[in-house]
Amino acid sequence: MFMKKSIKKIVILCITLAVLSCQKPYDIFDESAPKGVYAYIKGSPTNVLFYFNQPTSSYKTDIVLSGTSKAEKMDTYVVVATQETFVKTTTLPSTTFEVTLQEVATALNKPLSFFTPGAQVVLKNKITSTDGQVWSADNSSHISGGLLSGTAFQNLLADISVFVTCPFVADDAVGTYTVVRDDWEDVYPGDQLHVVKVDASTIDIVQYPVTSNPVPLRIKVDPASGAATIAKQFNGKYTYDLYTAGTGFVFSCVGYITVTMDFTYNGGAYNGYTLIIKK
Repeated sequence: MFMKKSIKKIVILCITLAVLSCQKPYDIFDESAPKGVYAYIKGSPTNVLFYFNQPTSSYKTDIVLSGTSKAEKMDTYVVVATQETFVKTTTLPSTTFEVTLQEVATALNKPLSFFTPGAQVVLKNKITSTDGQVWSADNSSHISGGLLSGTAFQNLLADISVFVTCPFVADDAVGTYTVVRDDWEDVYPGDQLHVVKVDASTIDIVQYPVTSNPVPLRIKVDPASGAATIAKQFNGKYTYDLYTAGTGFVFSCVGYITVTMDFTYNGGAYNGYTLIIKK
């Protein structure tokens, strides 16, 4: 079959159906004889994150074009709710696709600060072939029961979601935080917790839960993305063996921490409890 092992990496665009001037669609995409034109990632993307207030931060990847039609250009749009706003045109053939945060901000007429850490920017691409036909995921979104309708092929039809974050700086993360949410209910909205620096990529929440001399909740943070990891650990001041592990993000640039934790106690698992705190 055609490129079965590459399906997971195809995140930019796959076009399976085209609309002629008379609005008659092409046949459903056939892996052995693909009709139309589409683009897929070559290797792994170079950049995948937008950084808060950094205009040149970008989504960037090498691309490969394929299909039976000759491509002329690829237009990129930013999608907010159901509204598509034009961002830029990439002239084809091109081996690189890149969209910067500044280009998205300009398209939406928004300041860079509008794109806060934790937000997702959705990009959508449309390829125009030399005979004027437009090939996009929309052309195949209505397929029911066809070759590309299964979950194994969902990335072929997916838009690009670019996460907004900021580089982690441990010194900036230090301070007093207010609880926004704690599903485990060790603390409650309005309670205050303190965050201290352990090293350049590690912080402790030293008063979680709010008890006398609790064992801190230790969080390891990726400096580039702010992605947080809580290795399985005992924390708090429980009189029984309860362990915590989880993942999330620490946005040190704006003083915002969100982690989702799993708890294990006496052989039982209690999963998906979110803790959110902010300065």
